[in-house]
Amino acid sequence: MNVRLACLLWVGLLAGCAGGQTGEVAADPCDFLPETAGQFVEHALTDPTPLGVSGQEAIDATGGSGSFDVAWANGTQSAVSWSLVADTESSPVVAYIDRSGQCADAYLKILVLGQLSSADGVLHHEQRGALYRGDDGVANLRLSFFYDENPFPDVHAGSGSGDGCAGCLGAFELSVESRWAAGEATPRGHVYLIENGTLLGEVGTF
Repeated sequence: MNVRLACLLWVGLLAGCAGGQTGEVAADPCDFLPETAGQFVEHALTDPTPLGVSGQEAIDATGGSGSFDVAWANGTQSAVSWSLVADTESSPVVAYIDRSGQCADAYLKILVLGQLSSADGVLHHEQRGALYRGDDGVANLRLSFFYDENPFPDVHAGSGSGDGCAGCLGAFELSVESRWAAGEATPRGHVYLIENGTLLGEVGTF
């Protein structure tokens, strides 16, 4: 799976990530995980899949919970605890997507509830998301956290469309992109700041 997945999981405008630049780039369906590409087969959470692991086993392979430190672009750090459980209230909980015809790969999409809590309160939400487990054993997760006001104005000022604007609820988004290498239970990743669908830039790494 291409490492640009960490930046390109969000659907719609695909913003360029190289060098923290903003703007649009052409979408290559093999560079990220489109929802409609390939054959889509639903599975129960504990059912075996052609990938060799069930959806629950894919969640378990991440360790299910843990902690990491985020280094923010403004020079501060946050200790973050995280946990993942299957989102059994949504459907389908597990989907096997075979893209062998287009991209010579396959992956599982597992709907999850992700809990991130940082000691400084920057991240403290439970969010629905999807864990993507590739046929190479790599897993990727994206969770989005929305804010009325820019949480990092000292890093990226943005247009200010959400600051103090009663009609601009959730104008700013922190997109937390986590990646587990095959066999690893500690994620590595990036946090991106988005304003009204426009990527402002990276604001954190872990």
